[in-house]
Amino acid sequence: MRVDRSRFNWGVLLVVLGGVAIAYGRNLVSSSVIGDAWRLWPLILVGIGLKVVLSRTPASFVGGLTVAITVGLIAGSLFAVGPTVGCGNGSVERLPGQSGTFGGASTVDLHIQCGRADVNTSSDGRWHVEATADSGHGPSVTSGPNSLLVETAPDSGWNWDTKNGGVQVSIPAGVPIALSVSQELGDSRYSLGSATLSSARFNLNLGAARIDLSGARVDSLSVSTNLGSAYVTLDGSSDMSGELKTNLGSLDVCVPDGLGLRLTTSDNLSSTDWHGLNMVRSGSYWQTANFDTAAHKSTLTVNTSLGSLKLHTAGDCR
Repeated sequence: MRVDRSRFNWGVLLVVLGGVAIAYGRNLVSSSVIGDAWRLWPLILVGIGLKVVLSRTPASFVGGLTVAITVGLIAGSLFAVGPTVGCGNGSVERLPGQSGTFGGASTVDLHIQCGRADVNTSSDGRWHVEATADSGHGPSVTSGPNSLLVETAPDSGWNWDTKNGGVQVSIPAGVPIALSVSQELGDSRYSLGSATLSSARFNLNLGAARIDLSGARVDSLSVSTNLGSAYVTLDGSSDMSGELKTNLGSLDVCVPDGLGLRLTTSDNLSSTDWHGLNMVRSGSYWQTANFDTAAHKSTLTVNTSLGSLKLHTAGDCR
């Protein structure tokens, strides 16, 4: 059997890229270690040199393989933890918190730049915003009777002096909310149990996001990651439709027991893994065997480009 070395190297690159993101997400490797992966860049030159030197020998594949593994390690670390370029480093302090109430169905817009974002639900019927940042660079909070806007970056663009901080946002449970998140760099965690979301949109560029919808009611979900990784835990007690998209990254989806799942997929040089769910083909989509009889269903459109998609059963979720 003849192996297409170009495709083989692409496959190795994607496997390493996804493996690094998964290892970081499962806490198998620390951010300090994975953040130094970029220092391996000289191996790219070594790989190119090996490819030239060994070009007329049976071992010529070693050069391309070295390049693929190195690029996968560097790119995977970049996607997993996000670079700190433009984020700065230094001491931060806890800033005074802000809170308020909504008068009914509301919108919550979060524009996050660098650092860490933690978003959850509150039990007191109020929204809350707390942050850690260097002095003078705290988030901008704009609120109204039915709206909340939190921005950690200035309208004029990047704040190159901002140190790595974080923002914690709590939204009231039981209030219908249209949630929209835009994040550049960093790491984000969304624990939205008991939230009532008419829509939930996440647009993440670089870095990693963990989105836990267990116990939340979400009518429409949209997750888009560019050069990053996302881990999405679906809710099994309500119906939902949505779209998941990743470019040059990894996408993991946790499917709870009993949930009927239907996927319409589109991929380009990507890998998929859903054997644990025993998905079956039905027309133009894939679905779990229990989809027609399930009490609650999730219907998703998934697009992956130069990335990976993996579905996890309840016992394999984290």
